[in-house]
Amino acid sequence: MAGLARCYSLHLGPVGRDGYEDRDQGVRVSEFSCVVTDIREESRVAGRQRWQMALDRTEFVVGDVGMLEAVARSGAKLVVPVVAVVMDAEGEVWHVVEKPWAAGTKVKGRVNE
Repeated sequence: MAGLARCYSLHLGPVGRDGYEDRDQGVRVSEFSCVVTDIREESRVAGRQRWQMALDRTEFVVGDVGMLEAVARSGAKLVVPVVAVVMDAEGEVWHVVEKPWAAGTKVKGRVNE
């Protein structure tokens, strides 16, 4: 996952050698900043679509839900619920949403605890 240096954590806690919180110490970051790297359609049923978004950094794990927030060019705050998190065969984490954002969009994530 490229671009990890562009992200920062909003949680203060023990930090590992890589500059991120040390998960081995039991610390879980609930808010983080990242960039959308890819999107793909998950399903289309009765005219409703569900999408999967990949992020360059995430604190979501399979089974989590939460929110992703971005700011539109107009300055409006956009919020999209993450309804599921899945991992594909290559180990990539995908965030399931009903309305995706384009690759390159800067977002803030929040995991519901």
